[in-house]
Amino acid sequence: MNKRTENRSRSVLRRLLILIAALAVLLIFSYGWTVVGIDLDVPQEPLRQQNVGSALRELLSPNVFTQDYEITGATTPFQMDCPEDFAAPEPVTSPDQPYIIVTPACGSSRETVTVQGFNFYPNSLARVNWIATDGERRTREANESGEENFYTRADGSFEVQIQIPQIRGTSGQTHTVEAQGRFPDGLPRFSDTTGIVVEKMTETILLALIATTVSILPSAILSFFAAHNLMRPIQIPLGNLLIMVVLLPFGWLIGAALLEPVGRFLYTIGDGSLTSIGGVIIIGLGSVVTTQRLRRDTPQTTSVNLRGVLSSVIVALVAVAAFGLLGGLLLLVSNVLQTGILVYIGNFFRSIGELIGLLLPAVAGIVGAFTLASVGGTLTRGMLKHISLPMSHVLGAALGVVAGAFTMWAAAEIGSVAAWLGLFPAVVAAGLAGAVLPQLYRQFVPQPQRPVRWDKILVTALSWGGAVIGFVVTFELLHVRSALVEGVPPPEIIAFQALGITVSEYILRALLIGAILGGVTAGFAGTRKSFAFGSVLYNTTRTILNTLRSIEPLIMGLVFVIWVGIGAFAGVLALALHSVASLGKLYSEQIEGIDTGPIEALQSTGANRLQTIMYAVVPQIIPSYIAFTMYRWDINVRMSTIIGFVGGGGIGFLLQQQINLLRYRDAGVAVLAIAIVVSILDFASAYIRERAI
Repeated sequence: MNKRTENRSRSVLRRLLILIAALAVLLIFSYGWTVVGIDLDVPQEPLRQQNVGSALRELLSPNVFTQDYEITGATTPFQMDCPEDFAAPEPVTSPDQPYIIVTPACGSSRETVTVQGFNFYPNSLARVNWIATDGERRTREANESGEENFYTRADGSFEVQIQIPQIRGTSGQTHTVEAQGRFPDGLPRFSDTTGIVVEKMTETILLALIATTVSILPSAILSFFAAHNLMRPIQIPLGNLLIMVVLLPFGWLIGAALLEPVGRFLYTIGDGSLTSIGGVIIIGLGSVVTTQRLRRDTPQTTSVNLRGVLSSVIVALVAVAAFGLLGGLLLLVSNVLQTGILVYIGNFFRSIGELIGLLLPAVAGIVGAFTLASVGGTLTRGMLKHISLPMSHVLGAALGVVAGAFTMWAAAEIGSVAAWLGLFPAVVAAGLAGAVLPQLYRQFVPQPQRPVRWDKILVTALSWGGAVIGFVVTFELLHVRSALVEGVPPPEIIAFQALGITVSEYILRALLIGAILGGVTAGFAGTRKSFAFGSVLYNTTRTILNTLRSIEPLIMGLVFVIWVGIGAFAGVLALALHSVASLGKLYSEQIEGIDTGPIEALQSTGANRLQTIMYAVVPQIIPSYIAFTMYRWDINVRMSTIIGFVGGGGIGFLLQQQINLLRYRDAGVAVLAIAIVVSILDFASAYIRERAI
């Protein structure tokens, strides 16, 4: 009995909660209805209905075709004021020529007469003119409709009533009644608007195609870093990571000083320099000879490390040299392709070559930075394993000071660009500070041999607490609050100058914060502790993709229009940047859903991570990548319409002009073209997906 009562009480309570939830949803929806301002009386206003009906009528009657017309007329005499001896003349009729009959054939001013026409072009516009003795044409209103033009019947005839005009001094005179009709001259043809729309629609398709194509490679690369199942297992010793971070800026300087001149030297092949060709041969032969000599002469005890270091240096040198050589060759070929249709290919090669020339310093710096970091990590990996535990903490603290200072310096440089970017150093500081309290806690409470729930919760709480403290302290020390309120970046107050380098107070404070947090965190952890580097890459990549994806392409297009000017170039940049974020997310989610069986099978055979990705991951994701890429092209075609409204080129720019000028029939052509192209792309992408999958 008690159990039955308890079940009944639960049932009543459940129904009561459902009722309360339904009322809450109804209240929220009702409030939203009021906030949105939905008023059904407004669209029922006669003027609004008339305007929207007219606009829709013109949009649904696109100006696709046009026709040349010849204006042909027929006349008949008309006697003013009907004399007593007046006799109506016999109408002149013709079986193949237009003619009119006026009834009655005489009359006075302001009287109404009937005009009948025959043999005019069917279903075509016509009008009636009154010609007095002075020769002036006066177009008459038809059937008191307020319109001067009217349509003929399907057999080419018409019948309208007109009013005799009031003209002084015309009594007894013979006037002329004229009916004019339009007769087609030749076949219908596409209108000028259709030609412009086809041109702009072609530009739109190519705009979307280029933006999609450009975004494929960076999206595919970022998708591997944004896949949690691939990044989660990656862990490296903290000491190696700190050494790599410390060596990054020095590697950038070495790349800019040594690698960039090599690439620039080979880039001059675009001028036809023979010395560049000789340089290519020397570098290629030198790389082969060096690699072969390493395999023969290097002692076995040091062969692995030394061979790896020299191989990395050779790869970096060849990569930058090949990059510069590619740009030079493209410029050289573009100078040849300057005739006929090949000029388009030549212009494309020249643009890519010039882009390589602009990117060459940055590429050399990046290659140098990562090469030196990789070499440093390789050479110190064995050494760090054999140092004592106390020395591990001391070395970790020293490396943490330098690495933390460099990290916060890079974050502060980004934060000094704009007011709201000033939050970035505070976020980085929060990430560094999040590990301080858990590390301090582990100094007094060792980690349990078996996972304990309360211990895990406490460590998580300490991590979040340390992150909040680090964020707040950095927020205050770097004066982020004033920057956010005033909307200006931090002031450039010079702290000191040394060796030609100027350091501001903002940068100096960020350096000190990073040095303290990095030294404390790495000092407690030591160089032997494993660091979840893959998780950091995953979270960083996901944050970047989400940030870019949250910014509407319309805003990106507006910014790029300011930068590169009005045109399709701005639209390509905006759509490409947004496509990188969207495709990167879609690609990464596809990687996260792959079958793990092939991965485990390859790893059991001793395959490394790169081999596992190439032979176990890539074959599973290619069909989905093709499908998502085609879908993104479809989206970019439709999105380019909106991009055009801010000057991003394509059909949208033309559509905006037509709507602003209230030329809805011309706008209807653009809308029709968009619908046709999107439908074709949808069927094409479905066909390709079916064949690929």
